[in-house]
Formats: sequence, C-alpha cells, structure tokens
Amino acid sequence: MKLYDVIRKEQLAERSSKSNTEVAEVVVDESTHPTYHQNTTISWRKIAVIAVALGIVCGLYIVGMALVHAKVVITERRIPFSLTDATLELTHEKDASEGALSFQAMVITTEVTREIFGSQVTPSITKASGTIVIFNEYSKTKQTIKSGTMVTAANGKRYITQVVATIPGYTMNGKLKVPGTSPAIRVVATDTGPSYNSDGTTFTIAGWTGTRAKQLYARSAGPITGGEEGAAHTVAPADRDRVIATLQAQLTERLKRETRAQIPDDLVTFPDLQFISIDSDSLKLQSQSIKIEATLKGTMVSYLIPRALLEKAIAHKALSEQQYDEVSIPALTDLTVTPVSSIPSGSTTVPTVLTIRITGQGIIIAKAPIASIRQTLVGKRRRDFAQLLNGIPEIDKARYTLTPFWAPFFPRSESDIAVSVE
Repeated sequence: MKLYDVIRKEQLAERSSKSNTEVAEVVVDESTHPTYHQNTTISWRKIAVIAVALGIVCGLYIVGMALVHAKVVITERRIPFSLTDATLELTHEKDASEGALSFQAMVITTEVTREIFGSQVTPSITKASGTIVIFNEYSKTKQTIKSGTMVTAANGKRYITQVVATIPGYTMNGKLKVPGTSPAIRVVATDTGPSYNSDGTTFTIAGWTGTRAKQLYARSAGPITGGEEGAAHTVAPADRDRVIATLQAQLTERLKRETRAQIPDDLVTFPDLQFISIDSDSLKLQSQSIKIEATLKGTMVSYLIPRALLEKAIAHKALSEQQYDEVSIPALTDLTVTPVSSIPSGSTTVPTVLTIRITGQGIIIAKAPIASIRQTLVGKRRRDFAQLLNGIPEIDKARYTLTPFWAPFFPRSESDIAVSVE
C-alpha cells in the first residue's frame, strides 16, 4: 500500500469517529433536560386556565342568584258548560248575608221632549191642576182631610182635593212648634180657564175657619197649570198615534241608554229583569201656539245581580266534579235569565226574594290564584316548574323565563316573580 493511501484511510476513520460523537451529543441534549422543561410549563398553564374558568362560573352563579327575575305566563283553564232551566234564588241586598247571592233594584226616570206642529185647531176648555201640601199646627194628633174637600187659594179660586190626606200632629223643638206635613195631594180647579193657573199660593181648607184656619192650612207644592179656555192647536187624530209611538220609542231608548251608563261594572242585569213604565198622562199634545212641545215621561226599573256571585253560582250548578274559588264567564249576558217568581214592574215595591231561571251555554274560566303561584315558586329549582304548577287546578298551561338565563333557581322574593295571564 502506498503511503498516500494509508494517510487517506486514517483521515476518513477520524472523521467518522467525530461524526458519531456529535450525533450522540445531539441525541442526549434532545432527550433529557429541554423536553422536561417544556412539559412542566404546559401543565401549570392548564391549571391556571381551569382555575380562571371555575372562578367565572362561580361568579356568574352568585350574580345569577342575587339578581334573578322570573316571568311566568299562565293560560287559565276554560270549561264549556250548558244549563237548561237551572233555578237560583236571590235575596234583596239589604236582607242578604255576606257572600250570599243577592240583588238590588235601580230606578231611572227621564223624559223626552219633541217639538211638533199642531195640524188642527180645536176649542180648548180645560181645568187647571197641581199639588198642595197641608200643614198641621192645630193638634199633636193626626188630622184627616177627605177626598173631595174644597180648598180656596189666596186669590179666591177654588180647587178640589182628589185623595184622602192624613196630616201628622205637630211636634215641639224647644219652644218652637214644628208643624206636621202631609204628602203632596193632587187638586183640580172647580172651573175652566187660565185664571186658575198659579205659580204658587196658600190655601184655606173648607170647614176650618177662624183661628183654626191659620192652624190647618195648605201651600202649593209646585205650579198649578193646564187651565185653558179658547182655541188651541193640537195634533190631528190621523197623526196622533204616530207621534205617540215615536215619542215612546225615543223615551224607551233613552231609558235603556241612561240605565246602561249607570250600572256599575260589578253588577249585571238581563232584559227580562228590566221593566219600563211610561206616564202617558204627562203627554200634552195641545198648545196655544202652533208649535207644541210634546213631553213624555217614563221610568225604568232594573234588577241588578253582583256579577262575581252570579258567575260562581252558575259554575256551582254547571260543574259537579271540580269547584274553583274564583271563576268568570265572559259571555254572561248571552245567557237567558227569566224570573220565576212574580216581580212588581213599578218602582215603589221591591220583593225580598227573587227566583230566576237560567238557560244557555258558554265558557267558564277558572281564575288562576296569582299570589299562590308566586308563593309556590319562591326559591324552587327551575327543573321542578312543571311539577309544582301541576297541583294548581286552575292552570291549563304555563311557561316561564328566568333572567339571567343560567339561574338554576327561581327568585327568593315574591316581588321578583311576575305572573301574567294570557
């Protein structure tokens, strides 16, 4: 072997040895200390992230519990019903016990006036009439004045009483004598003509003379009118029925309108519990002028029933299986309600007991107990919502909204729970 080849071989072997040593050092460096340091750094970072996340979750939970509000929307239970000739007994309000089904009477009096033209001229010969009140300063015992007694006005005109009058005796207020007074008594002039008309005057009573005439006397209770003598304009017979029918229709509508306006919201009535009476005697279709102011008066008596008590009584009749503390019937006035017992149509007499018959169909709404719902939900878990409200029979459906949305419990204060009905 040549000397050059020997030297070349030794150089290659030396280079190979160095290369292996460097590779080994690199391998040792990558597999020991650097890798251990990197893993330790990553582990602490994960722990910090998890801790921060847990802190945020706990903070949101605490905030949610402190500021939580709830909105609950309720659909009340609706039950169809039908009644046929169901009877209920009502007691007059002044005699009824608390909570018992009762009624009261409301009386509305009004008039209509219409200007019409007198199409016919006729002789007018009428007597004046009006009312008086008799005073008793004569005796402490009552005095009686017969119907048909003559009374004389201060101007000498004479009138006849139309009813029996009873005048209570006088009383004493210290040294002052307080006379007894009669109700208003109708009187009619003894003759025709306008001279018997009067705006007001005093009267002496036949049979009471001298000092006694000053102790038992009378005074006008209003104008005395109607006395006429001569020609007057009037409505022709062919038009009379039409005029009267028009006035009656207008008066009836006005009575109904004024009655509706004065019935309180918590009371209800029905057409067969309302009675209209028209005072035909108040209609005068005659005047000295061609223009006649025709006035017709009338009265409407309505028997009113407390709405809530009637709704509950109807529900008790219609629902045999389930009774509710509070109900409503939206179309209550669509039912047919008729009196079974006789009812006076006038305004002076009111029965103590009234029996009615009810027929018809409708919907009974069971009113949700709002306060009870709030009490039931206070502080309860949201997942128990359906179970908690299933025990309230008035509820058909319910849903809720919690703010913030992550709150796991309902508020601990009733004021933070809003309940509405749809």
